[in-house]
Amino acid sequence: MAREYIDMSGIMKIQQRRDELKNPKTEETKHTEVWLKDGEQLFCTSVASGADDDKLVDELWMYTFRIGNRFRSLLQDSSVDATGVPEDTRASHRFGLWVYAHYIFHVDKRNDEWEEVETPSGVKMFKEVIDDYRIVQLAFGRGDYVWNQLVEIYGDWGSLNKGVIRVKRNGIGLDTSYAIMATTKKEKIPAARKAEASDLQTIKEYNLERYGKPLTEEDMDMMTIHNTANGHSSEETTY
Repeated sequence: MAREYIDMSGIMKIQQRRDELKNPKTEETKHTEVWLKDGEQLFCTSVASGADDDKLVDELWMYTFRIGNRFRSLLQDSSVDATGVPEDTRASHRFGLWVYAHYIFHVDKRNDEWEEVETPSGVKMFKEVIDDYRIVQLAFGRGDYVWNQLVEIYGDWGSLNKGVIRVKRNGIGLDTSYAIMATTKKEKIPAARKAEASDLQTIKEYNLERYGKPLTEEDMDMMTIHNTANGHSSEETTY
C-alpha cells in the first residue's frame, strides 16, 4: 500500500511528503563511525600508522546540507554526482582514520550496562565498552588545529599506532571543539582481533560507499517543499 502512495500524484503524494518533512525518517547506518556528544571522551588505539601510502588514514571533502528536517552528507569527489547540492553549500575539509575503540566515557547514563566511573579530576562519567574497530572522522579545524594535534602525536611516537589516544569533544554546533592527545593507558588491540585489520576498507572506499550516493528525485522534491514552506519560491532555488 505504501508503495502505491509513493507512485501516486496529487493530494496523497503531496500529503505524504509533508508528513515526511514533519517526521523525517532516521537513516539506518552501520555502527562504523564514532559520534561523540558534548563532553564525551573516546579512548582508542589507531589502526593506521600514518606512514606513507597508509590508506587507513586519509583526507576528504564533504558537503553537509539540510533536506527537510534532517541533514545529508555527500562526499565531494570526481566520481560522485553532486547534482542537487545547494549552490551556497561549501564542502568541509575532514580527515578520517581507523581505530580500535576501547571505550567511551559519557556524561549521561543512557544505558544501564554502562559502568559509573570517576575521572582523575573527580568528574563522574559512564563507561561504555566498545572493543571493536571504528572510524573517527573530524574536521581539520580552524587553522588545522585538530589535525595538528594528530600530527603532534605522530611526531612524538613516530607512528600513530604505538599507544592509546584520547579524543574529547567539547561544545555543540558552531562552538564545538575537539582535543586529541596521547595517553599513558595500556590498552591494546586484542591479539585475536588483529587479523581483522587486514580486511578493513580504506577510508576512501568507506566514504564512497557511505556518502557517495547521489541525491534522489525525492530528496530534491523535499528540498523544494522545505524552501517553499520557508518563503523561498522554486524560481529562487536551483537544484
